[in-house]
Amino acid sequence: MVAPDHAQVFREEALELLTEVEQLLLELEVDPSDGEKVARLFRAMHTVKGSGAMFGFDDLASFTHEMETLWDMVRTGQLPIGKELLDVSLRSRDCMLKLLTNPDNVTAEASNELITQMRAVAGREEAEAPGTTNVSKAPQAIAQRGSAFTWWLRYRPAPDCFLCGVDPTIFFRELSGLGKVYPIVHWEAVPPLETMEPESVAVWWDVLLVTQTGKDDLQGIFVFVEDEHEVHLTSLANEPLRQEDLYAFRALLAASKWEDAPTLAKEMARQVAHFMAARQDGAQADETQPAKARSKDVGSASSIRVDSARLDSMVDLVGELVVIESRLFQTVGSGDRSQLRAIAEELQRLSSQLRDEVLGLRMVSIGGIFGTFRRLVRDLADSLGKSAVFIGEGGDTELDKNVIDRLKDPLVHILRNCVDHGIEPAEKRVAAGKPAQGTVRLRAEHVGGEVRISISDDGSGVNLERVKQKAVEKGLLAPGEDVDERQLLDFLFSPGFSTASKISSVSGRGVGMDVVKKNIEAMRGGVNLESHPGRGSTITVRLPLTLAIIDGLQVRVGSEYYTIPLAATRACLERFIEETPPHVDVITWHGRMIPCLSLRGIFEVAGQQPDYERVIIVAAGDMEVGLAVDVVVGQRQAVIKRLNDVYRSVDYVSGTTVNGDGTISLILDVAKLVHAVVSSETPGHASA
Repeated sequence: MVAPDHAQVFREEALELLTEVEQLLLELEVDPSDGEKVARLFRAMHTVKGSGAMFGFDDLASFTHEMETLWDMVRTGQLPIGKELLDVSLRSRDCMLKLLTNPDNVTAEASNELITQMRAVAGREEAEAPGTTNVSKAPQAIAQRGSAFTWWLRYRPAPDCFLCGVDPTIFFRELSGLGKVYPIVHWEAVPPLETMEPESVAVWWDVLLVTQTGKDDLQGIFVFVEDEHEVHLTSLANEPLRQEDLYAFRALLAASKWEDAPTLAKEMARQVAHFMAARQDGAQADETQPAKARSKDVGSASSIRVDSARLDSMVDLVGELVVIESRLFQTVGSGDRSQLRAIAEELQRLSSQLRDEVLGLRMVSIGGIFGTFRRLVRDLADSLGKSAVFIGEGGDTELDKNVIDRLKDPLVHILRNCVDHGIEPAEKRVAAGKPAQGTVRLRAEHVGGEVRISISDDGSGVNLERVKQKAVEKGLLAPGEDVDERQLLDFLFSPGFSTASKISSVSGRGVGMDVVKKNIEAMRGGVNLESHPGRGSTITVRLPLTLAIIDGLQVRVGSEYYTIPLAATRACLERFIEETPPHVDVITWHGRMIPCLSLRGIFEVAGQQPDYERVIIVAAGDMEVGLAVDVVVGQRQAVIKRLNDVYRSVDYVSGTTVNGDGTISLILDVAKLVHAVVSSETPGHASA
């Protein structure tokens, strides 16, 4: 069996190739005449097939062989690219992904149904049935359930069979012509060389066989030697077992003795029952899995490809740190304080560069998940009887891998809402003077120290009257109460709120947008919705570049320390006050009045209110707010520590960081503070 580390390397490379396969199929749907993409698609499948067979993924290799054959016909001009071909190819790619990551959830009927569909598209309906391919010509396809069996053969030839003109290996050649053969040879009875009799046979075999041949035909192979040789044939399953199951049995048989046969038969029968039950449970779970979950890749690579130039830069920085360490030890002994200060400044510079390099290793392009979204929009629109295309822009925008991993689910919710609630059916779009095919556009870009992602559609927009009606029904709004468009749109992020007229597999239960908002805010981000009736809607998501380390501005209120993300900071002001200010006050900034929040009041910090305050101007989106503090300590690099679950209810705090003296500084959630003012709420007490 292949070493686990080698198999894992293959899985990660195959995941990348299958992601490329999906992307190429979707691009060929737009431009079927692109021969270069067809060639790349064929090469990717050929690599998966060849490497899969090499590393023991035989079922994957066999299935991929059928898809490779189909696209070889496209490559040679024998088959045109059409919707039927692309549909079956996309479904087959999903099957390949499951065979790679979770083969127990792939039933033989499902895989062979796809093989039959591929052969029908290729015009090979009359070709041999799946599972009958000769192993000498091509990888064996996955056999039909009920059309193939798994057998265990235990065979010990007579010691003098050579003298009778019988070669035991001839039986294995006959067996290999009937199906897949997995022999295990037992050498333990072979005597030392000095006592060995060359004409005597001392070895015996266990054989696992997957074949469509019945018991009588198998026993017929040994009919002329059954009186002299020992042959025991046992049926393990009335269907082909998986490669993983057979590997487990091979290890079990390799460690057994001849006399262990009765015990082994019972143990393997028990394991077969376990395999079948687990596979059936997995298949049922897969059938009932929500459409959203099926749209996601069931596996993702845990490693990141790193540019060698970045590694070289890190090695250089580590080398400089070693030199600094040596200088530091020498200088400490001499007591030269000026030299120590110079070394401290150099160490600070190196640590800052090393931090940036290490964070850079975790930065990946958001375009890597565009392929999944393109497929999601295509399949969902098709299932709803609509036509929509996904367009991704700014794919080279980089984010921390952890941010992207946590961002996938919220974006999936948003895209599903765009297709389900936003994009109209083709006939309505044409009647409104729009193209029959709708467009869902995702644009990512760096704005300051954040990443801004906007998801827009050219659909009908949000029905504000419907939202208002639902808000009244749910008690969120009093009948006849005046409310502006911003407040109506914010209702869509309320738990359990849905404007769908009926519950479907896609929407209607009121879960989704509230989860989106919660998950985005948990990443210190923000989300905003805009709607243009008849022209579509846009959801804008703002996110930090990384969740690990930030540049912050440390402030103090009383004896408490707080850190404000530097990316959200715009300016620092000063003011004299004569009496204790309210929690929310106003200040003048650039000739206009903006809200000012007192951190002392919000967090109920004990101590005397100073007569002289500093005000930090912060921004979230297009809104600016002042934060009144006692002292500005200075700029700090903050290593973010997540709050314990006990403190999750504390408002306006997104995490903590440890100060240089070991004390704790709370990291303020600027987005929540600003939102509290924008939504006309007076921030309440937030003491822990």
